[in-house]
Amino acid sequence: METMQPALKSGRNIWDQINMPVEEFHARVKKIKKRMREEGIDVLLLYGNGFNEYGNYCYISNYVIRLPQGVLVAIPGSGEPCLIFEGSSRGISSVKKLTWIDDIRATGDISKECVKYLKERNLIPSVIGLVGLKRLMPHYQLKFLFDSLSKCKMREIDSLIDELRMKKSSFEILQIQRASRIVSRIFDFIKTSSFGELREEILEASSRREARLEGAEDFRMMIARPMEKEWAFKPPEEKIFYPEEKIIIYISVEFERYWAEAIRTFTIRDSSFEEIQPDEVNTLYDSIVGGMVYGKRISQFYKEALAKIKEANFEFVSDYGLGNGIGLGPKEFPMIDGEGRNVLMQGMCLSLRIGVYNKYLGPVMVGDTFHITKKGLKLLTQ
Repeated sequence: METMQPALKSGRNIWDQINMPVEEFHARVKKIKKRMREEGIDVLLLYGNGFNEYGNYCYISNYVIRLPQGVLVAIPGSGEPCLIFEGSSRGISSVKKLTWIDDIRATGDISKECVKYLKERNLIPSVIGLVGLKRLMPHYQLKFLFDSLSKCKMREIDSLIDELRMKKSSFEILQIQRASRIVSRIFDFIKTSSFGELREEILEASSRREARLEGAEDFRMMIARPMEKEWAFKPPEEKIFYPEEKIIIYISVEFERYWAEAIRTFTIRDSSFEEIQPDEVNTLYDSIVGGMVYGKRISQFYKEALAKIKEANFEFVSDYGLGNGIGLGPKEFPMIDGEGRNVLMQGMCLSLRIGVYNKYLGPVMVGDTFHITKKGLKLLTQ
C-alpha cells in the first residue's frame, strides 16, 4: 500500500535503548558476518533512501535519516561497520545519538565516500555484496561506484537481508506491538469523536495529532470513497464528507522505526464516523485469518483466501493485494501472493488486508497487523 512520503520526518526521533538495546544490533551483525563468510563476501554494502526504504541500513544501525536522502552502511568481514549519510558534517553529532556505530561519515555523494572508505580499508579488489543499491541508488552514483570498483566482484544478495528481516526478534515484535496500539487508538478516536466539520483534511489533521501525542515517529492516512465512480485510496484532500456516505480509511504508524497498519470501513452518521462491520464480511475475515497457520506456504494461504472469498459470494478487490510483511518499513518481504516458496514462520509480522464487494453491500475493506507464533496467530491492531 503506497502512500505519499513527507518531505521532512518531523515526528518523535529517539533511541530508547530499553526498547531496542545495543546488543540486538551486535547479534544482527554477528549473523550477517557468518552468512558473509559462507557466501565468500569480503564487505557488504546496505543502502536505502527516503522514509519507506530505510530498512536495510536501519536493521544494522538503528539510524533513519530525517530528509528524503540516502544512507549506506558498510560491514567488512573483519572490523566494525561504517555509516555514510547524505548531509553535512554538522549532522554527525545528532546521528551519534541514534546509532551505536562509531565510524560515521557525512557526504554529498555516497558513492564517492564509499569508494574512499573501501580504499582506506584495502578492500579493492574484493568480493562486495550489494543490498538495495541497484534498486534504490541514483543511477549516476551507482555508475560511479561500478566504474570505480571494476576490479572487484560485485554480487547482489538482497535475499540475505530479506530473509533475516522477515523473522522478527522479540524486541522487534514489541516495537511493532507499540506501533499497533497507536493505530488502534487512532481508530478508537475516529469512532468516538464528534467532528465540527466533516472534511478529509480535518480528519487527517486530528488523527495525526493523536498519533503524535502517542509518540508516533511517522503517520500515514489514505481515504477511499466508494461513492466515486473510479474510487481508489488517495491522500486526504480538501473535500467534505456527505451524510450516509461510505468511507474506507487506511492508517499506518511508525514507532521507533517499526510500522503497523490497519484498514476500517465507516459510514457518516450525523457528525461522526460509524464503523461498518457486516456479519458476512466478519465471518469471511475470521475464516481467512484462521487459515494463516504457522508452517503453511504463503502461496497456499493466498489461494485458499481467494477461494473463500469466492465461496462467500464476494468479488475480490485485487488492486491492493492481500498484504505483506511489515516491520522496518510499511512494506517488506514476504509478499502475500500466489508465487514463491516462503512459508509462514514463527516471528513473522504481516499486514493482512481484505477488500471485497457484492451488489448488496458494495465495497468493504478490513485489515490488521498480525504476529505469527507457534501457538497461533496474534492480532496486534485490536
